[in-house]
Amino acid sequence: MTDHSPETNPLGKHKAELPDPDNPNLEAEKPENGEALVEAIEGGIDDARKRRGDITEHTARAIARAIANAFGDEGHYLDEFARTGSGSRTFLSEEYLDVYNDPTTPVQVRAWIDWLGTYLVIRDFPDTSRQYMGSGPDPYLSRLLIPEWPKLGDDRELIYVPATKTGDDIQELAAGLAALIEKHGDSLRAFLRLRDVDASSPNLIESFEQTFCGTYLDMEDVVLNVTEMSDWETELQHWAMERGIAGAVYIDRAAIEEQTREVYDIVELEGRCHVFYR
Repeated sequence: MTDHSPETNPLGKHKAELPDPDNPNLEAEKPENGEALVEAIEGGIDDARKRRGDITEHTARAIARAIANAFGDEGHYLDEFARTGSGSRTFLSEEYLDVYNDPTTPVQVRAWIDWLGTYLVIRDFPDTSRQYMGSGPDPYLSRLLIPEWPKLGDDRELIYVPATKTGDDIQELAAGLAALIEKHGDSLRAFLRLRDVDASSPNLIESFEQTFCGTYLDMEDVVLNVTEMSDWETELQHWAMERGIAGAVYIDRAAIEEQTREVYDIVELEGRCHVFYR
């Protein structure tokens, strides 16, 4: 691992090819020194904080350039992203998480990677839930759950894990999840597909058992079992008959189904509906 200890700036003095917002393809190089690179990064982050939004591509590429400089020849994907703005988040994360998880990495650089990693996740998964981002404007990768499709047993399954997890972490996690799915069946597979469920949580099974309501044939079966629909319809029929309007009034089942979905998480899997308390 390259030494990331700060001298005059968090990554030491490096000649850097700084992304130019007026030239996003970097057809013409723009060399800058390390101090200018740090200023560009911090300025971009300050702007994102003021907007309470994500950093721009320009700032993301500047962060990638700084980390690639510290990595040297090992930062191939970060270097490519810094130059072109293109690159697979999966490959990029393997490089920046190596720096992020290094205990010698300065706090400031780790914060930069939080911003870069979040930018890449939102770029690839625009619907990613932000509820784990906290109340402040700064993102934290550990609080951002991202989708992964590891092989659990014979099939690949959708799960959500913190954005700090490496490929090796996920592979190790998959072995344990496969054993749990074999024990708990499709209901756990369905639970793991919920966007706010951290598949790596040590409390996974406890949370599953506390929130699982049951498995049903279809949505009609769900509504009949988790609401008082049968009682409501019986009462309504009696009320209508007493007034001589039997058959003229009814319960809007579609509206009840919509309300049920607001109260419960319902995952349809293998022709069954698995229901969980929110």
